[in-house]
Amino acid sequence: MKKSKILKILFVTEYYPPVIAGGGETSAEILAESIAGQGHTVHILTSHFKELKKAEYKNKVKIFRLLKTGNITRTLSESMKRQLLFSNSVKRIVRNLDNKENYDIIHCLNNSSTIGVSKIQTDAKLVSTINSYVNLCPKANLFYMEKSACSGCKPSKFMKCIMHSEYGGLQKIPFLLRYNPIFWKFLYFTYLFRKKSLKSFNLLCRSSFIKEFAESSNLTRKKVDIEYGISSFESNLIVHEKIKSIIPNKQVILSIGSLEKIKGINTLIRAYAKVKNKKDSMLLVVGDGTKKEEYRSLAELLGVGGRVYFTGKIDGKYLPWLYKTCSFVALTPLWPEPFSRVMLEALYFGKPIIATEVGGNPDGIINGKNGYLVSNNMDEISEKLEKLISDKKLQKKMGQESKKIFRNKFTKEITITKILDFYNKLKL
Repeated sequence: MKKSKILKILFVTEYYPPVIAGGGETSAEILAESIAGQGHTVHILTSHFKELKKAEYKNKVKIFRLLKTGNITRTLSESMKRQLLFSNSVKRIVRNLDNKENYDIIHCLNNSSTIGVSKIQTDAKLVSTINSYVNLCPKANLFYMEKSACSGCKPSKFMKCIMHSEYGGLQKIPFLLRYNPIFWKFLYFTYLFRKKSLKSFNLLCRSSFIKEFAESSNLTRKKVDIEYGISSFESNLIVHEKIKSIIPNKQVILSIGSLEKIKGINTLIRAYAKVKNKKDSMLLVVGDGTKKEEYRSLAELLGVGGRVYFTGKIDGKYLPWLYKTCSFVALTPLWPEPFSRVMLEALYFGKPIIATEVGGNPDGIINGKNGYLVSNNMDEISEKLEKLISDKKLQKKMGQESKKIFRNKFTKEITITKILDFYNKLKL
């Protein structure tokens, strides 16, 4: 067997532990440390924060905290200012590091880094992980008029879309901005720069859906493959006593996510209200958002207020216990979510999954085997809820299939091997 080359790799990520904006930072740390553990030289370039060292070694990884960015939570105006600041910072510092270190691979782990990296002259092979739609859609959610997955953008289509959309990504767009031509231009031209930057990169896409979009849209003429990301799973079960007290001897349908319209929780509540055999069950809705009170009122109106429990946002340390406790998981976004962390976690913990057939959801479900893929149809979702609630043997069988799918497709070891194989195919 031919021995793989020892690589020198620079990962670029806006945030990195201990600064956490979401699951991506933990994945970046696991990826960097795992690859360094196999003998490769791994550097991380991330943003500078006053309380942290500008350079340090940790678990065989050298971390440079040099990029200029803003706070994790920022206003819309701050986000707009940050676009130029961050890209220029990436361009300057990556160029300086590469001139000194002569990297084999420069890998952007978040989409905001690609514009800056694409502007440098380098002998390194460029790789970008496409784990969101920031570079693929002006609204960053690839959700055309909030009705269906978009097949590609052009100016006239975008103007029609933005005026009929409440959301950019998962954030609500203020009503007046939806009709503001200056705002349109900012979003559209930023999108064009981001999309153009991908021409320089080999792409690792977070789902089959994104890969197919990238290939059909001719985003790059370089290599394109799928990489599902890496998640860490805590096995320590910390019981949430308040939630435990309200679910004794009940089958729990678990829904986790932000309470926004495009996550489809209202359809799930309506579907659950129609289930006939829901006597010993409850729907546990974990998360927060602008629609929380509206959905609580909806549950009351439909007569299931006592069976639909809203936890609000809870500490992630309780999630393993919630997954272990629940009977199955419902994942019902309307928008084409790239690939849900909830999907990975449900598979890992061996749970059946009912999910809308959008975005990356089909990558985690074999329909009828470890769960059900459904349309955004209240009656269809209700039918599948009822089928699983009434058959505990089916729940167990599907849960075992979920574990099998995770072991065969989504483990850390599989993902690391796939990424290194991808690097080695780039004719280094």
